[in-house]
Amino acid sequence: MSISSRSDEFVGIFGLFDQDGDGKISADEVEHVLASMAGVIAIEDRQALRDLVGCDGEVELAAFSRWAQGRQGLAVASCLREIFELIDSDGSGSLNFRELEVLLAALAPACADLPAAERLLAALDRDGDNCISVEEFLQLLEADAVIELSLADLKRLKKTLAQYVNASSRSRVALVEVDCDLGAGTPGAGSGIDLLKQAAARQQELRQISDRLIEEIKGQTRPGARAAELGPATSTPHARHIETIAGVMRDAAALVASSLERGLFPIVIAGDHSTAASTIAGIRRAHPERRLGVVWIDAHADIHSPYTTPSGNMHGMPLAIASAHDNTIEAINEPDSTTRLLWKELQYLNGTGSPSIILEDLIYVAVRDTEPAENITIEHFSIPIITTDDVRRFGPEQASQRCLDHLSQVDLIYVGLAEFHSRVFRPRQGPRLSLQRQALVTSILLLEAD
Repeated sequence: MSISSRSDEFVGIFGLFDQDGDGKISADEVEHVLASMAGVIAIEDRQALRDLVGCDGEVELAAFSRWAQGRQGLAVASCLREIFELIDSDGSGSLNFRELEVLLAALAPACADLPAAERLLAALDRDGDNCISVEEFLQLLEADAVIELSLADLKRLKKTLAQYVNASSRSRVALVEVDCDLGAGTPGAGSGIDLLKQAAARQQELRQISDRLIEEIKGQTRPGARAAELGPATSTPHARHIETIAGVMRDAAALVASSLERGLFPIVIAGDHSTAASTIAGIRRAHPERRLGVVWIDAHADIHSPYTTPSGNMHGMPLAIASAHDNTIEAINEPDSTTRLLWKELQYLNGTGSPSIILEDLIYVAVRDTEPAENITIEHFSIPIITTDDVRRFGPEQASQRCLDHLSQVDLIYVGLAEFHSRVFRPRQGPRLSLQRQALVTSILLLEAD
């Protein structure tokens, strides 16, 4: 098993030994910790640690981390220490029954045959005080084998818990309206936004906060942003209405970036999926150094370009924009110069000079209606698809966990959800699947990587 070489991998276990917090471990500190917490590291590592500290009388984090590489016992202990701190939500320095239930809930999607919280508490609580100290928690994997986990399992658990903590700390949400349905090519596709706003206006509480909560790209900002107003005629047939849509997307990307920079969590509602590319660009603009993953929940793959599109409708192109994927090998069109110029601008709308995402950081949910050029892209980049049947069979929590497992290397996740009247879940399947779909999105948002 390979162990990460990052120096922060062992911060938790280093801090356990660095009892005075001076950034160094002394020989006295090592002996004190080993005497009071005998199981903190494996027997074979104890003398090696004494030898390391004995060379210079003390050791700093960087040298400690270099020494710890490849010592799986230390990696496990460090990971457990960090997991303990994430679960200890009240900062008491011990885990109560409720906090153990949180641990088991985070483990549930990936682990079978988990013990009940009562049994886990009984197995770990060596001193009988009905709570678990950090010393007792470090024996998690030795407590009569009630839980069997690998180092990789622990790392996944740590990330999941960190995501829970991050999600629970978000208190401010910005609703960003992108009033444009031109990408769909069908008049009326954007009317759902108006219906949502009308419903919200009926609620007194929402009416009171709507002025500060909802940020709009006003209709007058981009005249003719609705297909019903602009009509079907377009001078750019391989990226229909790209001139108008590009203007909307510039503003949308700026709004999303501004929301993030002000500490808000943007939820974007739009008339069609074409402008999702601007949301992705806005996230990347606000976080240029961070790696962004995408969960795409839709019946369609939406990874066409002006070179491959059969229809020219831009709601089939947002992921090709975000990833700067032209797929010219499968070209069936010769786009005009205006289309090519604006298309290239949109692909680098984030301002970083590089695409907003790489296709290896994309996962599809419920995609089933694809076309040959898209299929070739999906196969070439090994883009996974969680089917509707998978969601129905395993439930939204496991489906969302599979998304997070695939995106384990990213820093942020964008969740793109198809319009509510889409055919991701067919109407004949009834409201149960609609609820499953909402639960899936909620699960992913709660577990958002950050």
